[in-house]
Amino acid sequence: MTTKATTGPSDAVPAGTAAAKGGRVISTAELATHNTRESAWVAIRGKVYDVTNFISRHPGGEDVMLLGIGRDSTQVFEMYHQLKVAGSLPKYYVGELADNELPVFPPSSLFFQTVKKRVYDHLAAQGLDPKIAPGMWMRYVVIYATLAVSWYLQFFVFTAGAVQWMLALVLGFFCAQIGLNPMHDASHFTISHNPWAWKVIGATHDFFNGASYLVWEYQHMQGHHSYTNIEGADPDIVTSEHDVRRIKQSQTWFSRFLNQHLWVPFLYGVLGIKTRIQDVQILYFVKKNDNIRVNPITPWHHAVFWLGKAFFAFYRFYVPIAVAGISVPRTLALFLVADLVSSYWLALTFQANHVVEETEWPKPNDKNEMDVDWATMQLSTTQDYAHTSRFWTIATGALNYQAVHHLFPEISQYYYPNIAPVIMETCKEFNIPYLYKPTFTSALGSHIEYLRVLGFNEHPLDLAAKAAKAE
Repeated sequence: MTTKATTGPSDAVPAGTAAAKGGRVISTAELATHNTRESAWVAIRGKVYDVTNFISRHPGGEDVMLLGIGRDSTQVFEMYHQLKVAGSLPKYYVGELADNELPVFPPSSLFFQTVKKRVYDHLAAQGLDPKIAPGMWMRYVVIYATLAVSWYLQFFVFTAGAVQWMLALVLGFFCAQIGLNPMHDASHFTISHNPWAWKVIGATHDFFNGASYLVWEYQHMQGHHSYTNIEGADPDIVTSEHDVRRIKQSQTWFSRFLNQHLWVPFLYGVLGIKTRIQDVQILYFVKKNDNIRVNPITPWHHAVFWLGKAFFAFYRFYVPIAVAGISVPRTLALFLVADLVSSYWLALTFQANHVVEETEWPKPNDKNEMDVDWATMQLSTTQDYAHTSRFWTIATGALNYQAVHHLFPEISQYYYPNIAPVIMETCKEFNIPYLYKPTFTSALGSHIEYLRVLGFNEHPLDLAAKAAKAE
């Protein structure tokens, strides 16, 4: 299936690899040029398909297809479809993919086939539609309503005193809830079966949080979920030579990382500001997030991006200052308080799932091939916590069931507590570890300890390298 590894689209095409299979050899560079509605190719399991005429007929809408074309979308395809759907692909066949731009995984394991069937059978036996959860709509209403009321009271009723600052905290918390609930659910297509519902609700992230839903889809769905904790493929763990924190053993150690566990968590408070700036850079300048390429942007997403930024500035700054008469320094201070709350809540929630002592950081071989199947890797790179706490289940958008979410992102979070026992029992049957902490504080503590170990250059691989050097 694969013959050469690359870190980006390559023009090198090995000869003779597809002739016997009835197709021609297609490089990732050529595949990348077919990333528009007018010419849409996609690679699944090393085979390239021309889906141009299928885009308008895709049950999940055009938007989803336009994100995944021009690249190898094997993992996204297998995440969001029943495995039998692959049988409909041969009629679109064009040729064989010559090289691997990003890591590729072995075929779906018996474990994944088994757990997927069991989970869907479990829901069907209860008469539950995986994407229809009325209880989630009630949560969305509470989130949007509380955000609106706390914003209004903050600038038009309680315009001074402690109550105003408390309302800023509430506003920040519910801005984070938009990211963890409706926006996150929309990005995984779990809000009804209507693609327009996903697009419209996803866009509220742009308007109320000032951050791009489109950038999130590339980072989260195309990148993070497909290549969890894989350096050079998962945008969530991208670092640079001058990074202020060390989160991977592969990063070169510098003395500046000493005691990072004491001060790095405080930097998570700038996540919101950093994200809003990076959005522009990713979509309009570098046109990729880590090594996840951005396809041509549709008029809808151009409009949502810029109107969202404008509305965010309007309701967070213009209205308080020009309409409500709040001073500029006070408005900025209230904004900073709310944004700190949002950023900390989102950052700490995610860090406790993946950047911890217990999880693994898989590496592909020199052909960009993984030696473990995708589903098993999800369980080794993801940690759950506090399953018994209804508060953490609701307040984190059920990301305390992160392993469940990574295996079944297409199922509404509302059903994660329902299907988790099925998954955990199947893991036990297949002798696959399921990483779990009983409380959020213990999960977060694991993140802090992981930062400490890497900061002091005491990771087992660091110690082994130092021992080898000493010899």
